[in-house]
Amino acid sequence: MPATFLTLPLELRELIYEDVFSAITIRHGFRTSSSNRTALLQTCKKVHQEAWRHLPLNVRFHFRGTETMLETLLSVDQAVITRLRHVRIKSFPFPLYNSGRPDYYPMYNFCNALTLLPGLHLEQLIVEDCFHGFGLVETWRDVVTYFDIESLIKCDAWKELIYITPNTDFLASGYDHRKKRVAQPDNWDAVLKEKDGEDSGAEVQMWITPDNGEARPWAAQPGNVVIEDISLATPDQDLRGEVRIIACRGRRAPYIQMGLSQNRTWKELKAKEGGFTQDGWKPYYNDMADAIGWIYGGWGRRMQLANAALNY
Repeated sequence: MPATFLTLPLELRELIYEDVFSAITIRHGFRTSSSNRTALLQTCKKVHQEAWRHLPLNVRFHFRGTETMLETLLSVDQAVITRLRHVRIKSFPFPLYNSGRPDYYPMYNFCNALTLLPGLHLEQLIVEDCFHGFGLVETWRDVVTYFDIESLIKCDAWKELIYITPNTDFLASGYDHRKKRVAQPDNWDAVLKEKDGEDSGAEVQMWITPDNGEARPWAAQPGNVVIEDISLATPDQDLRGEVRIIACRGRRAPYIQMGLSQNRTWKELKAKEGGFTQDGWKPYYNDMADAIGWIYGGWGRRMQLANAALNY
């Protein structure tokens, strides 16, 4: 009788499941859907029973934006969330409404969305900068990207964080109405080492890929600081290109996202009267004009973000 898949030792079959699923990326929120490469689960009942638990541990989930992630993950069992290991996402602030609603509503940074998913502990979280690259031309986005990165470095739910931004403006631009940016990556590296321990192996690096060159380590001062004192500029201050901020948690550092399950879908949470709010969260603001309401462009900025995040 010829050998069949089920005659292989269970340990070997499990290695095959892991290898098959690790090559799969499940996409949510994009115009094109993922191909059905999980057909392995439909071959027979025994294979399904053995293989299904290896699926969330090994596949890569790619979400168009924050709300797509919340729509998906707040509708599944807690047991699934605790088994996710690889996520890629564009970090839009949330909530966003594409209905053109005229009333003011609070928004929050992407890092807050992770606290709605208690038990999440990813091996790798890849985050794409949502504020650059889709037509926004105002300089406020540079500072917002900077603090989007900083908030993620300070939060839990990931073991390795890779933040991708298409240019150096988040740090090297001269615009900074808050005047709170500092030299990087040294400061972020110190923040993570303080959290996990100086000798834990925790580390934050920045890598730049110049337009005509290979990826290399990069460090820079805030552009507004250099404008005031050019002598503070780093040797690579004027480099231009895609930047990746790579942060790794320390050995044995706890990074499981804590909190209580919402037990409601994102649609239900978002439909709350007055908009979704959460006690203890600091609202997202572009600048003081945005903080006080729709005056001076706050409404238009939200609509730009909503169109980019939700129109798919």
